[in-house]
Amino acid sequence: MNAAPGWYDAGTPGRVRWWDGTQWTPHEVDAPAAVAAPAQPSAAPAGPVPGWYATPAGPPRWWDGRKWTGLRFRADGTPGTDWGNTEQVGFTWALGVVFLALASVQLVLGMVTPGVSFAGFPLMLVAALWFGIAIQTTIVLRIPVPTSAPLMLDIVRPLPGEQEGPGAGWYPITGTTSRWWTGARWAEYTNSRFGIRPTFHAARSLAALRVTAIGVFALAALVVVVGIVFIVIGANNPSDYVSPVVGWVMAIGGVLFAALGAVVIAMNRYQARLLLPPAEPPHGWLPSSAPARP
Repeated sequence: MNAAPGWYDAGTPGRVRWWDGTQWTPHEVDAPAAVAAPAQPSAAPAGPVPGWYATPAGPPRWWDGRKWTGLRFRADGTPGTDWGNTEQVGFTWALGVVFLALASVQLVLGMVTPGVSFAGFPLMLVAALWFGIAIQTTIVLRIPVPTSAPLMLDIVRPLPGEQEGPGAGWYPITGTTSRWWTGARWAEYTNSRFGIRPTFHAARSLAALRVTAIGVFALAALVVVVGIVFIVIGANNPSDYVSPVVGWVMAIGGVLFAALGAVVIAMNRYQARLLLPPAEPPHGWLPSSAPARP
């Protein structure tokens, strides 16, 4: 068989298997709903199976078999990610609404108390960030379903399912995520409840996560300090009932931001384990072992 590497009918209804260009591999996944009819390795796949595809007006992107993702080629021709993308777009829209509401409350309090109208602007910026991520993700999800063949570029290989030695397969790296082991090295692809995802963007994402944590803590400290100032102002002026309210709202908001920063820092270590290929071969892997079906 001279078919190009790719996902083809596995002989089992609703399943496709990876053909590495010379032989079948043991890796199978659920066939996407768009695959209308069985195909054989001698022909191209019948539908948009997971892979890198050209898009109508933009860079090639990763299609996970069901939808477009935020993983794409950058301008320099290397795989990366959008400035903002999320797996939970509905939740991201909700976060934008929550922060917008908090910002509105702060701005209203600022109008009541002259000189503190700036209080809601940091929260407004956070709301704008969440809305921006949600809008970016929604635009990507609305790109038409791919109709061309997946791109087989060396820069994104080995692809999930490709074998370079015995014992190839998906091996767990966290409780819910596995990474593809070719039998000789780790591939830049993980498999979780969200589907198969490339991880070429790992270094940039981890750096951005660290910067985000620093920014959140800095914002939290600023909000708490300003809140304390207003609490002190209210304590020194018994007739001023608004300043203490503004101060406590800001102080509590700052503490919540600090808690968010702590969560981001905790996520950094988890994300590193999730996104960066392990330094060692998978636990239990032996070079002489036979490939096992995931």
